[in-house]
Amino acid sequence: MEQELTDGGSGTRTRLKDTLVDSGESPFEMAVHAENRARVEAALRRVPEPFRTTLILRDIEGVVYEEVAEIQGVNLGTVKSRLVRGRACLKALLMPSQRVEGALPSEGLATPLGEETR
Repeated sequence: MEQELTDGGSGTRTRLKDTLVDSGESPFEMAVHAENRARVEAALRRVPEPFRTTLILRDIEGVVYEEVAEIQGVNLGTVKSRLVRGRACLKALLMPSQRVEGALPSEGLATPLGEETR
């Protein structure tokens, strides 16, 4: 395993054990990532609109704040407010041990669009 090998073209020397290392994710790591992704997707589906759309556009798709505001037809402050509230709801859904007793994560978040600042 400690034997050094020479690359014929470049003359670079490497050890045999370095060529056997798999730098990719282990099956365990892949399973953990798949499980976490499924949990986040399920929780995201429970986030009320319009917070969910704002979260998806900004945090998942990487759309800049101004474009999110334009897409949703709201001002920049509303986008930022929706992000804060949506992230709080998502966090509450993903971390149920930190919920306030009797409070649902969406309580206080389902403000009708007509009442929200535009």
